[in-house]
Order: sequence, then C-alpha cells, then structure tokens
Amino acid sequence: MAASTRALFVSFLAVVAAFIGSTIWAQQVARRIDEDALLISRAAAPGIEVMSGLRAELRALELEVLRAADTGEGARVNDSRIRIDALMARALALPSDARESRLLGRLQAEMRALDVAAERALEQARAGHVQTAHETLGAQVRPRGDAAADLARQLVEYDAQLAAEAARRIESARARANRFAYQLDALSALLALVAAGLALRAVRQVQRVQDEHRAEVERKAEELEQFAGRVAHDVLSPLGAVSLSLGLAQQSATSTVKDALARGQQSLGRVRRIVDGLLEFARAGARPEAGARAEVQPTVTGLEQEIRPFAVKHGAALRIEPPPACSVACSQGVLLSLLSNLMTNAIKHLGDSTRREVELRVKRQRGRVLFEVEDSGPGIPANLGERIFEPYVRGPKAGTPGIGLGLATVKRLVESHGGSVGVRAAPRAGALFWFELDESVLPEEILPPPGESERARGIVATSA
Repeated sequence: MAASTRALFVSFLAVVAAFIGSTIWAQQVARRIDEDALLISRAAAPGIEVMSGLRAELRALELEVLRAADTGEGARVNDSRIRIDALMARALALPSDARESRLLGRLQAEMRALDVAAERALEQARAGHVQTAHETLGAQVRPRGDAAADLARQLVEYDAQLAAEAARRIESARARANRFAYQLDALSALLALVAAGLALRAVRQVQRVQDEHRAEVERKAEELEQFAGRVAHDVLSPLGAVSLSLGLAQQSATSTVKDALARGQQSLGRVRRIVDGLLEFARAGARPEAGARAEVQPTVTGLEQEIRPFAVKHGAALRIEPPPACSVACSQGVLLSLLSNLMTNAIKHLGDSTRREVELRVKRQRGRVLFEVEDSGPGIPANLGERIFEPYVRGPKAGTPGIGLGLATVKRLVESHGGSVGVRAAPRAGALFWFELDESVLPEEILPPPGESERARGIVATSA
C-alpha cells in the first residue's frame, strides 16, 4: 500500500516536472524564434531593400554625371546624390553586427570619394573642359561607383545570408518543438497509464483490506453473539430456578420474609434486564438478513398497540402520524426493535415535564425512509450530543432502570443495515431522535407520484 502511494506520488511529480520543463523549454524556443524573426524583419530584409536601392541609384548617378559632363547641367546629379544620402542614412539606422559595421564604414568612405569625384567632374564640365570631365569620370567617378556598388552587393549578400540562416534556425526550432511535443505526449500517456495502473492497484488493495476488515468484524460479531448467547443461557437458567424458588418461598413466608424475598425478586429482575440488554446489544452487530423487507404501516400499528399501555402507565400521550405505504430493507423484528427502543426510551425520560408527549413520524425521501421520535422531555445536554449512542452512556439525571445499552443497540442495528442515526434538539424543547434506512422496493411495484401517499391526514393520539 505504501509502495503504491509512493509510486503514485513519484508519477505525479514526474508529470508536474515534465509540464514545467516543457513550458520553460517552449518559452526558450519561442524566444529564439522571435529573435530570428526580428532579425529578418527589422535588419536583414530592410538592409537588402536599402542596399539594392543604393546600387541602382549609384548606376543612375554615373549616368547623370556622364550626361552632365556633356551638357554642363548638374541638377539631376544633385537629385541623385540626395537620394543616395537618404538611402545611406536609412542603412546606418538599421541594426548591424561587427561585419556589417565594417562594410558600412568602407561604403561611407567610398561614397565620400565618389561625391568628391562627381563634384570635380561637374566643375570641369561647367568650365567647358568636357574632355577633362570625361577623363575624371572614367578615372575617378566610375571606379568609385563600382567600388561602392560592390560593397552594397556584399551587404545585400550578407543580409541575405543572415536571413537564410535565421529562417533555417526557425524551421529547425519548429521541427524540434514538434518532435519534443510528440515525445512529451507519449511520455504523458505513459505516465498516465502508469498512474492509472497504480491507482487501480491501490484501489484494489484498499478494497481487499476493507473486505478483510469487514470479514473480521463479521466474524467477531458472530463470535460475540454466540458468546453472549452462551452467557445468557448460563446465567438466565439458574436465575429462573432461583426466581421460581423465591416465588414458592413467598407463598408461605411471613410478611418480613416476603419483603426480603420481593427485594430478591427485584434484584433478579435487574440482573435479567442487564443480561437481556447485553444479549440484544451483541446481536445488533450481526450480519443483516439478506433480502429482508419490513412493511412500515403494519409495524407501526403493532408498535402503537404494544407501547400504549407503557405510555399510559407513565402518563404520556402518544402521537403517531399515519405512515406512508412503504417498506424498508430490514426484517420486521429489527424495525420493531428500533422503534420500540426509541419510543420507550423517550417515554421513560420525560422526567417531570408538564407537557408529556411522544410523537412518531415517518417520511419517504429519495430512496430512503426517515423515522423521527420527538419527545417533550428535558432534552439531551449539549455536552453529551452523539455520545448518547455509546454503550453505557446515560443522561446525567437518568433515574429509570437500565444500563445504557438501548440507544447503543439502536445505533448498531441501524449502521449494520447501512443506515444512519442521530439526535438533535426538538423545535419545542425536548429531544428528537431519528434514523434512516434504505427503502425496499420490489421490481413489480410502481412508485406513486411525488407527494401522493406520503402522509395520510390526521393524528392518532392516546392520552394517559
């Protein structure tokens, strides 16, 4: 059991660790992809665009200088130089690494030299030295332009190389992420299968332990019942003979002796009640009868007839609401014992209350049947509560005969039949004891609609 729990815990930690690790790794991959994507979108692609435009503008500048050498008109040359300066400013504003910075520095130097050569050729043309201007164009302007265009080409190729490498890294990262996702899915599925297997194993172990415990409890309950039966027989048999002897002796005894014999009979009665209570308590924990079924209405009717003389003797009024037509999953003897215990207990403990009433109510609710016994007595002390159902526990002012096993027997009987039992303060003072049992419904029975046959109208009352 402990090994399975540890294995489940380790599997859980592995799943959590895999989730956290995969999240961190995915964030790192996403960050690298973002960096490469930014490199392409903010540096490489704009750099290729600018350098390509610069190369084209350099060729255009050479042509404009050649035309100006023939005409002496340099306005279009100046326009081309302005466009080249704007492209260079854009190139210098882009992010760059060390190699790009070196190439841009060389390109700036060539551009300055080209600008000087072009200006010289224009001045010569304006001065009318056309031949000299053509010589300057061929010896200085064109070589500087070619050198600048070659540097721009190198920058374009370098940016294209950077973009291609970044694209390959993005593609590789995505491929690795997909492979890792598949591996993680497989690992998660494996861990889930392992955890499910371990959980199933743990559940089976718990079920086996519960079955063993239940079997042990039932075995001990049977042993206790057998032992209690033997003890009751061994004790009650001699007591019967003693009681018979005392009864015969009373017939011919003097009044003084009769009083002593009567006290002896009373003591024997107390012993008999103690033995009967112990025997009933022991039998209450036995295995319930399979398929047992008790109809509530006839059981309550029989109980009312049985309890009425006892209630009259104690000056109590019985109020029994007509119960619904239903059955519970226990034998009729068990149901009668439960109700009789609670009703007689309530009657005996009314104490000195001026309002002396005991009420029984039965309700059907969602596959269960609820029984409530409410009295108008002094109630249960707050510090006692559910302990009232423990063996040999009695109220602080209990002055009635008994050894404190009646309510304990009720609790054992109810719980052995899968029910629940409890006590709470009654709405109008006193105590309200209750218990629930499963409703027993035969397959051929048709349940009435909700609200019908739940409770007949009227109250049966028997006053002292």
